[in-house]
This record gives sequence, structure tokens and C-alpha cells, in this order.
Amino acid sequence: MKRRHLLGLGALGLLGGWALRPHDRGREHDAYFAALNQQMRRDAEGIPTLLIDLDRLDANADLLAERLRGRLELRLVAKSLASNGLLDYLAKRLQTQRFMVFHQPQLNRLARDFPQADLLLGKPMPVQAALTFYRQLPRYLPFDPARQLTWLIDSEARLLQYAELSTALQQPLRIALEIDIGLQRGGFTTPQALGQALQHLHQHPTLQLQGLMGYDAHVAHTPPWTSQQQSFTDANARYREFIAAAEAFPKLWPATPLLNGGGSLTYPLHSQLDTSLNEIAVGSALLMPGEFDTPLLAQHQTALWIASPLLKAADGALPYLQPVQPLIASWNPNRQRAYYLYGGRWPAQPVSPEGLDYDALYGRSANQERLIGSASTGLSEDDWVFLRPAISEGLLADFNEIRLLRRGQLVGRWSTLPNG
Repeated sequence: MKRRHLLGLGALGLLGGWALRPHDRGREHDAYFAALNQQMRRDAEGIPTLLIDLDRLDANADLLAERLRGRLELRLVAKSLASNGLLDYLAKRLQTQRFMVFHQPQLNRLARDFPQADLLLGKPMPVQAALTFYRQLPRYLPFDPARQLTWLIDSEARLLQYAELSTALQQPLRIALEIDIGLQRGGFTTPQALGQALQHLHQHPTLQLQGLMGYDAHVAHTPPWTSQQQSFTDANARYREFIAAAEAFPKLWPATPLLNGGGSLTYPLHSQLDTSLNEIAVGSALLMPGEFDTPLLAQHQTALWIASPLLKAADGALPYLQPVQPLIASWNPNRQRAYYLYGGRWPAQPVSPEGLDYDALYGRSANQERLIGSASTGLSEDDWVFLRPAISEGLLADFNEIRLLRRGQLVGRWSTLPNG
């Protein structure tokens, strides 16, 4: 082959390789975030801020209410909505005083601040945590645990512990029994095991059975060899087997039992199909963090953001690689610039401006998070960057308060419930 042919092929190869380089993903803030950016520049305190869009929250709540249509009672999940203001707002809009609680300090706060609430534990608590709740519960509160609080029991050993606690406190305890309907996360695994526990419950009359709780999050993440509807059908059939086992103990089983389950990921199925439940627990679907992007929740809107001020906009060079940064940026325009945020290391993904990402080569930081992107983002110092949380549970307590948006304007604040 002639030399000029080889050179020509080489040039074509280089051009082809260059054509395969990453495209520029950068975009400026869209209209929604551009207006919010101006709001934050003008009226925020200049620190990382948790935002809830009330218009989107309302739309999610109304969609939930429309789907349930009074068919199922609703219990709000406190760990995903960990703010008294948020819980109160949703309780009024959705007309419920039922809350599911997962943390002893938050349990005491809700007993104090929601004196009419019906509280159900969403996980079995160590008996020491239950004792701490009673020790920290002021006597003057109108909240009455004997009528308004249900503890979750997942084993015969814990049943005995709570029976001993009830004796020590000299007061009855309401309990629900956790059942495993396919999630493989503990609880009574068979109707026979449940029946054996109920046999023992006869010996402890101060423990008052309210019903069952069975969580079915696995239904939302089915493997290729089974369908979601089949998984849902199987979980419901399993739940009904546990109900039948409990009904064999008419002296213990209440006339109107609590049959709790579901969750944000599967509530649409329970609202549309035949279900064994009479109560559904929902939290995250109302805020729609990123991990809840599923086909079942496609009509829900993201209502929760983290906003962080941009401290620095700099060249995207990496340590030790400054001399080759022009070549790197030419190959990948999404490494042209580095943007440093106030704070960071949140369980969240940058969403606006588009085209920003964490720098895996540089690493994460809780102090000055580094994002990389192209100059097309149009960012400059004192602009704001917006991130979408992956989850809401555990996150809200990282911020002292939530700023509220109504029609794009900052209109108020809610404090958050502490983790401890």
C-alpha cells in the first residue's frame, strides 16, 4: 500500500476517533431554575438550603388522594417526611392523623406535637428504646400510648420482652405483628410461626393485638423471570395466609384489624388491584427523590431540592495534570470547568444547570464539593446549583430547616425533626 494511502487512512482514523469524543452536555438553567436562581441570589442566606416546592407537593398529595379514593386508610411515613410542619401540612391536606415512626426521639416529638395522632412503629424497636420512650414521655401530655401507639413485634423473643415491659410499666401495650410476605427482611416467616406466637400471646393479656404489618418493596424491583403483577399477587396471597392464621384466634384478633403494608413504591398497585390491606404507608412518593423514579410513580413530580451557592468557578485542571488540561478539555468539553459548592457529599445528583457531574478523578467533599462541566452551563460565582436528593429519609435532619416555594417564590420555613 502506498505511503499516501496509509497517511490518508491514519488521518481518517484520527478524524473518526475525534468524532467519537464526548459531546457538550452543558446547558444553562431552564426557566424554572433560572427564576429560582435569582430568588436564591436575592433572598437566601447564602448557605446550602433544602427546598420544597409546595405546588408540586400539592399535586403529589392530590394524586395520592385521588388514587386511594377512600379505599385505603393512609399513614404518613415520618422518616421520609421528617418535619413537623411538613407532616402537619400533609395530614391536613390528606385528612389523616396516622403516622408511621422509625426512631425513638422522633416518636417522642410526635407524641408531644401531635396529641391526636395514631402512631405505628415501622420497625421493631429494642425494648430499651421503648422504655426510653415512656421515661421521656411527660405525664401532662394528652397523648395516651395505651390508645394511640402501636409497637411492632417481629419474633417470639421480642414478644416476651414487651410483655415484661408491659408488666414493669403496669400498663397495656398495643402491638402489631410483622410478617414476611417476600421481602426477606425478618418478621414472622410462616403462618405457622405466627400462630405459635399467638398461642404465647394468650399468656400475656396486657399485650393488645391490633393487627399485622407486611412490607412489599420487593414487588417494585422484580427480576426478569417474573412479572411485577405476579409478584404483587404472590405477596398478597401470602398476606392473606397470615390473616387466616390470625383469624384462628378470635379472642385475640380484633374485629377491625390493622392490615398495614405497601409503601411509596407499591401504593399504586394497592390502589388499583385487589389488595389484602386496609391501610397503606406512604412518604417518599410525596417528595419524589431520585430513587423513586419508577414507572408506577411516573405521574409524581420532584418536589424536593438541595440548593447550594457556587463558591468558585475555575479551570477544570486536575492536580499534576495542569499541562495537559487544554488537551483534556478539547477532548471532553464536560471537563472544561470545575465548580466548587458550599458544602457537599449529599446523597443527591446535580440537575441544574444540566451537564454537571461529580468528578470521580478528584473525589467527593463535604466541605467544597467539586463538580465538573462545560462553560456552556453559564455559571459564575454566587450563582446557585440545584441538586435532586436520591432519598429524603435521613436527609432532612442534615438541614436545620426547609425553605418553602409557592409559585416560584420563597414563602416560608419549616423546621426539621432531629435524627437524635
